[in-house]
Amino acid sequence: METSHADPPPVASKPRDDVESAIERALIDLFNEGADPSGPAGRVELPSVKTLCAKAFVARSTFYAHYHHVGEVLETLERRLVRDLEELNEPLTVRDADGGDAHGAARVTLMPTLDYIRANENAFRALLVSAPDVRFTERWKDAIKRQCRLRMTDGGEAPRAEGPRRPTVNRELILEIVASSMVSATTFWLHDPSKVHEQGVDGIVNTVFGALDALIVP
Repeated sequence: METSHADPPPVASKPRDDVESAIERALIDLFNEGADPSGPAGRVELPSVKTLCAKAFVARSTFYAHYHHVGEVLETLERRLVRDLEELNEPLTVRDADGGDAHGAARVTLMPTLDYIRANENAFRALLVSAPDVRFTERWKDAIKRQCRLRMTDGGEAPRAEGPRRPTVNRELILEIVASSMVSATTFWLHDPSKVHEQGVDGIVNTVFGALDALIVP
């Protein structure tokens, strides 16, 4: 499965019907049950249409009325999860705010994001733990980087206008570290939730973003 680092083109969302939901759940279940384990180099081995239809209790003709192939089911799932996460994490893009910290940076919370991941735990477990999906990971990281760039700039490619702050020469390295850390932390949580004290997550996140702000120095 090829991985693209480019921003994905916008895709108009549409409500999933019962058939699409059943097929998506079946794919997630197959990954989590280990029926189609992760292949070499992070490639996800997809089940056949026959296997997926049997798991979802839908006819092949019904499947093809909604999707062209099994890969389209996976890509639709990936895009939906990343789109929802990006919407939930919109506060990450805001640095200046009334009532922020001593440096004027708005405090952020990841509680809605954790709630979303918990509500869709089977999907995240399938794509991050059971059958690690490199393309999904890179798409999520790219979304985090887009939001961090907005935090670093005034919403464009130019540095923030306020004060003498400007992106450092290692901006992309900083973004990779932040994005990778967030995805890895989620994977760590899914592997063993007992090792994560959720009430302390926001403190960690704000420390990370405080460091991110501090790294964008004159």
